[in-house]
Amino acid sequence: MKIRAVLYLIIGVPVFFSLVWLFAIPTSLIQERIEDAIASSGDGSLSFSVSGLRKGIFLDLSADSLTLVLDQQPALEIVNFRMNIAPRHLSEFRLAFTINGEMGDGKVHGTIKLPLDGTIHIERAELNEIPYLKRTGIDIYGNMTSEISVKTDSVNAVFQIPDLTIRDSVMTVIPLLSSFRKMQGSLSLAGNNLKVDSVSLDGEKGYARLKGTITKGNMDLTLELMPDASKLNTMESMLIGKYIISPGYYLVPVRGQLP
Repeated sequence: MKIRAVLYLIIGVPVFFSLVWLFAIPTSLIQERIEDAIASSGDGSLSFSVSGLRKGIFLDLSADSLTLVLDQQPALEIVNFRMNIAPRHLSEFRLAFTINGEMGDGKVHGTIKLPLDGTIHIERAELNEIPYLKRTGIDIYGNMTSEISVKTDSVNAVFQIPDLTIRDSVMTVIPLLSSFRKMQGSLSLAGNNLKVDSVSLDGEKGYARLKGTITKGNMDLTLELMPDASKLNTMESMLIGKYIISPGYYLVPVRGQLP
C-alpha cells in the first residue's frame, strides 16, 4: 500500500501542477509578467513585447515572436519561439528552461535558469534581419554567430561576422566603413546603456577598432583607424587626414543620435 501511495503521489503532483498551469493561470497574465519583468530592468526605454503566446504542458511556452524594444524602437526579434522546462537542473534546486527560436534563417538556442542566469547561442543570423541595425541606416549583410550571457541586471554578448558586406552606407561619420569584410567583438547591456567593449573590423584597406557607449540612442564612440595608406584614394586620405594621431594611426569620434 505504501508503494502504491508513493506512486500515486509521484504521478499526481505533476498532473495537478500541469492542470493548474493549463487552466488556472491565464496566458495574458504570463505575458504581462514577462513584459513587466523586462521593462523593470531599465529606466523605461527598455521593453519587451510578445506576440501569439501559447501554453503547453509542464510549464512549456511558445510564441510567434518575441521583440526586444530599445528607446521605443525594435532592437531584436526572435520568431517561432519555444521554451521547455529542463528537468536536469532541478537537482540544483533551480527552475531552468531550454529555449529555441529563429532570427531570419539563423537559429537561436540556449538555457535560462531562475533566478535569471543563462547562455543563449545565435548561429548564422542574417544581419539585415536585425531591427536595431536597420535603424542605423546601414545597408549591411552577413551572418552573425554569437554567444550571449544573461544575468539579472546585465547582458553580455561576444560575436563574429566572417562575411561582412556593407553597401551604400549613410553612416559617413565612420570612414572606410564599406571596405571592411570581417567583424568581431563584444557588447554589454546594463539597464539602457549599451557598451561597445571592443569591436574590430578588418578589410582590404586596413584595420579598425570601435569602443564607447550608446545611451538612449545617443552615440559616444571612438574609432581607432589603422589603414593601409597605399590602398586609399585621394578622397579617403583627405577624409581621415584631420583625425591623424601619428603616422598610420587615426582616432575618429563617432557622436550623435542614431537615426
